[in-house]
Amino acid sequence: MKILLAVSGGIDSMYMLDRAPELFPGALYSVAHCNFHLRGGESDSDRMFVENCCSGRGVRFYVKDFDTSTYARDKGISIEMAARELRYAWFSELCRTEGFDAVAVAHNANDNAETLMLNILRGTGSRGLRGMSPEREMNGVTVLRPLLETSRESILAWMKERGAQWREDSTNASSEYKRNLLRNKVFPLFKEINPSFLRTIGENMGRFRQVDDIAQDYYLAETARCVLPDGDVDLKELMKSRHWEYLLFRLLEDRDISLDRFDSLVKTLKSGKSPAGKRFGRVAVSSGRISFDKGGTARELEIETVPADSIGCLRQVDGILIMDADKVPLPLRTRPWKPGDWMVPLGMKGRKKISDMFVDLKWSALQKRDARVVELEGSHVAALLCERIDDGVRVTDSSEKVLRLKFKG
Repeated sequence: MKILLAVSGGIDSMYMLDRAPELFPGALYSVAHCNFHLRGGESDSDRMFVENCCSGRGVRFYVKDFDTSTYARDKGISIEMAARELRYAWFSELCRTEGFDAVAVAHNANDNAETLMLNILRGTGSRGLRGMSPEREMNGVTVLRPLLETSRESILAWMKERGAQWREDSTNASSEYKRNLLRNKVFPLFKEINPSFLRTIGENMGRFRQVDDIAQDYYLAETARCVLPDGDVDLKELMKSRHWEYLLFRLLEDRDISLDRFDSLVKTLKSGKSPAGKRFGRVAVSSGRISFDKGGTARELEIETVPADSIGCLRQVDGILIMDADKVPLPLRTRPWKPGDWMVPLGMKGRKKISDMFVDLKWSALQKRDARVVELEGSHVAALLCERIDDGVRVTDSSEKVLRLKFKG
């Protein structure tokens, strides 16, 4: 197994590097370091420190420089989100080009507890109570978190006992960021109340994951009945569910709907008054349906599901995509493409980034700006509208239903 270790030079990632032979017995590993250029000379010194450590250990070293501030400004997102998008897109690319099986990151038990608390403070459903997973797919690559049950305190003790070296990030002492505020001011109070609060929170997250798994099974079963092929919700069918309010929340939580607007929508539905013609942010209610703004290009997508035996030819026709309806998650979700999105184009065996497909298609900057994809799982997409589909959703002789997509006009 080939593993790429994400090493910043901080104490957690250096601990992971020092203990890599124990954490990943028998694996071959290399190091990836991101220079986000956010702390002037400190950032460059971090890079030199990690590179020298790798050289001394005979570990292969990869480095990437990012103009993080410009990326964040151009995308209209926070510096933290920009850094996250940039590093995982690069990790995905490295895994694809260099043959790594997974990326290991050094999130520890404290990080996991901080994430849970931040999710609660922002407002979250049951998915936000799960905390981080020890293993998950992200940007088409397996991400491993081997330190999730290891506290920052035990990491510090181990490193000090062995005289190990690491770099201190000067921003960690600042409480400007919410995570640092929790770390520096709130968690010490939690520890006074319960010295074992990290373990308690970790155990609770394990129980939350079990509850959320049950909730997800219920959600999938119920939405299969009330969500229409085009992604709209049949209001009458939704209201038949005993827990329709929960189902609606789950349907909307990834659609950038504020909690205030969600509460207003629920209040309207509970009132018994007709909600037809009303809008709640990006959600509209009309003709017995709840529909969602698709965003992106103004072109309207035409979606229909037909029996497979009604399709005379299984070849993809220009401008029309056909997919096995049972292989695409419902409700069908389309969104603007993101860096790192990929698919295995129909008839091919290897992954290809959507950005590389734009080059093949010779798309203009305007076409790329308005490009949309059909979601499958994370950055693995089912289709680039309306040009290519992923090989995994192709129509075969055993397909029973066919999903057909094309732009109107």
